[in-house]
Amino acid sequence: MYLRTPKRYQKQRRQIVSRRFGRVIVMTVLVCGIGWFLYDRREQFAPTIEQFINTTVNQAQNQMATMGAPTPLPTTDPAERVNRANQAWDRGAIEEALAEYQEILDAAPNNALLHQRITLGLVMQGRAEEAVVAAERAVNADPFSADSWALQAFALSRADRENEAISSALQSLSLQPENAKALAYLSETYFDLDRPDLAQEAIARALNADPNSYEANYVNALLQWQVDFLLLDAQDSLEAASAEAPNLPMISVDRGWVEWNLGNYDTAEGLFTQVLELNPNNLDALYGIAFLYYSAYGDANQSLSYLERCTAASPDNVTCLSYLATVQSALGDQAGALGSYRRLMTTDTRNPRHFLDAGRAYMNSGDCASALPVLREGYELQREAGDNPDRQALFEEYLATCGSPVAAPLPEVTPEATEESQV
Repeated sequence: MYLRTPKRYQKQRRQIVSRRFGRVIVMTVLVCGIGWFLYDRREQFAPTIEQFINTTVNQAQNQMATMGAPTPLPTTDPAERVNRANQAWDRGAIEEALAEYQEILDAAPNNALLHQRITLGLVMQGRAEEAVVAAERAVNADPFSADSWALQAFALSRADRENEAISSALQSLSLQPENAKALAYLSETYFDLDRPDLAQEAIARALNADPNSYEANYVNALLQWQVDFLLLDAQDSLEAASAEAPNLPMISVDRGWVEWNLGNYDTAEGLFTQVLELNPNNLDALYGIAFLYYSAYGDANQSLSYLERCTAASPDNVTCLSYLATVQSALGDQAGALGSYRRLMTTDTRNPRHFLDAGRAYMNSGDCASALPVLREGYELQREAGDNPDRQALFEEYLATCGSPVAAPLPEVTPEATEESQV
């Protein structure tokens, strides 16, 4: 019986030249032809080939670098830092909280509360212009927040931009007609503009809107203290404000000043010290305790140490520089006092008393050439103010001592005098 062999096992007729071998020959000839063609025209194709090779190599390197790159670290959750900052704020460490808030601001640019606290913190550090910028960001983060507009009014008022402050306060009240914050800061602005009548009207509205508002009680205390001269009432209002916001240094500092006015020096020292324990660079507390040590306790050296801390934290602080020079003079350090007055004259002070004191310091050092321009400028400021004839007389005396007597003003020319001269 004949068995068929399966087809795949059947023998094939062997060809003299296999198809595979033929394909190899054809490919060899083709490659050699292309190679010869490229070689013959190498100047033309060399840049293209080189660019192709470089691109391929770079892609390979990038792939290798990506494969070997370290795993990216997880992004820090800003909520944890916000919580830390809030805890510092609540315990009264405003400097620490402010630094933390500013560090995390980029991670939460639209957080209006964050901007509001930065604004208030900067105001309490005496950085009013920076506070104005922060307040603007708070408003941009939430233009419909009455509190943001109110804080902008506060920052503008402390930056001596009263007209803008009133506009911001009114904008806040347009959003929330009985906003106690806005009414309180509006009252303080009117007080700064020497309109105690409007200030009293606004603060009455604020207290009526929210009797527990720390802002309303705080500004009410300022009016009771500096307008009505009711120190005991101011003391009560500041204690009410402190009960609502015990963490805010500005309330404790003004409580210290009221206690100083009442002769309660140890209480005042305790309030200033409490602020400085949590906020070592608080300028208002540094000046307050320096003034207390010199004026109440007669301790010029202790006062000097606090004033040096104040001017180190804020080299252009007008109040601390002026008092530093006074204390240095009391200690007999005339060279140090003169240096402080020189620094004071480079600030933006427009207080005539500063110019009088600086001019006198120059004169005491025998330098009338430096004293004269300072005395002349201060004299003009004093004449414009017109509020202290004794100080104006001292300017005139010092100018005359340095060889520059003040010329007597020309008599006013009246129509009657003109007619008489023509007769």
